[in-house]
Amino acid sequence: MKKIYYTFLLLMLTLPIHAQEQTVMRYTYLGKITLDKTQPNKIDESVFILDIDSTQSSHFLELPLLERMRGAATVKNQEELMQIIYTYRPKTNFIVLATTTMLTTKTSLGKTTYTYDQPKNTLVWQIEPHHEQWQNYTVQKAKTFFEGRYWNVLFTSAIPLIEGPYKFKNLPGFVVKAWDDEHHYEFEFLNSEKVTINNWDLSNPKDIITPITVTQYEKALKIYLNKTYKDSFIEMNPKNAANVPDEFAVKIGLRSNPIFKVE
Repeated sequence: MKKIYYTFLLLMLTLPIHAQEQTVMRYTYLGKITLDKTQPNKIDESVFILDIDSTQSSHFLELPLLERMRGAATVKNQEELMQIIYTYRPKTNFIVLATTTMLTTKTSLGKTTYTYDQPKNTLVWQIEPHHEQWQNYTVQKAKTFFEGRYWNVLFTSAIPLIEGPYKFKNLPGFVVKAWDDEHHYEFEFLNSEKVTINNWDLSNPKDIITPITVTQYEKALKIYLNKTYKDSFIEMNPKNAANVPDEFAVKIGLRSNPIFKVE
């Protein structure tokens, strides 16, 4: 079934080669993810990055996803493209772009790429009053129910930012750890450094993007998860119909475990 997962990831976007460079602060997190609901004890690890620019805008995504996008922008032939695909194997396909007031999520379902906006204050937190220690930081714990999951976070005022991984960006401090109650998704802060990047918006003129609302995305996600892997491959290319093995005739939602959880 891993073959199925990586086949879907062939549809990653690419970035333009030429773009203006800028220096940003990069905060690195270790992500621990349960990709397959039928294998709850199998945990995959990957590096995620939170880049913040001088205007306090940010983006959060998996580092292998970024490297795949950059690599695909420079390939000269199909052989090089396949090498990039097999070198960088992201576990996720979402990008969260944040401004001072808004969150924009960019993600793909099959061959369709969507974006949807949410106000930062969509997340409503219950903050516990007591303090505790996490590694070298004095932290507080907060909880929320968001996008189908019960989330817990630890945040600190020792790092003077109102920021964090994924969409956890409206607490009075910097989120150093976040995890859902099932421990299917977990992010732990590792380190920070200044880096020089290009194409801050992670945009590509070749992108075909469908803007939708959160409600519309949730509906589209439910429809997608109710399809079989075979259905999705045929939608990508009808010529696949005769070549997809029987093992692909299983509903995507029986295994797939996206961070946005729907029932």
